[in-house]
Amino acid sequence: MLLQRINQQYGSYRGLVRLLLANLRWRANRGHALRHPDWRKVKRLVFVCQGNICRSPYAHYLALQHTNQVASLGYATTSGQPAYPLAIKVANSRGLDLSAHRTTDISDFHFASGDLLLVMEDRHLAKVQASAQQHQAQVALLGLWASPAAALLYDPHSLSEPYFHSCYQRIESAVSALVTEFLQAQRP
Repeated sequence: MLLQRINQQYGSYRGLVRLLLANLRWRANRGHALRHPDWRKVKRLVFVCQGNICRSPYAHYLALQHTNQVASLGYATTSGQPAYPLAIKVANSRGLDLSAHRTTDISDFHFASGDLLLVMEDRHLAKVQASAQQHQAQVALLGLWASPAAALLYDPHSLSEPYFHSCYQRIESAVSALVTEFLQAQRP
């Protein structure tokens, strides 16, 4: 029963442990900038995960309902692939259509000044920092906008459908708060 609950809420025992460790690192390092970008410089929200097939497309399409200043990418993917089938199914059941999504690898992505890269995991930070610095973009952890804040949005790829729902619920919470801040900052 406990293992089933852990799998549903955190993906796996490993997901729970990684979340606890990520939260400890975030708090210990006082990662203030990872939750408080300079909104005056932000012109576009760019959601980032490893494959751009589960988490980042869901966040992208959620944000797209409120602003067209959004994009998504994967730092280790092949451009042009569809979203993961279970991601499409779960997103559809939550009222979001990911069927048109196609992956974009970081090497094929067109960065712009003013991008805010929103990564799903603290270990993604190192994967995108060089590109962010080169293009004068900021980087933040998307899960820090969720309620409760989480320094890790564990990858649901190849995990259970109930965990996909839990992960997507956290992403919904984070994107809602993030988009609110972004749109407020855009007002003159």
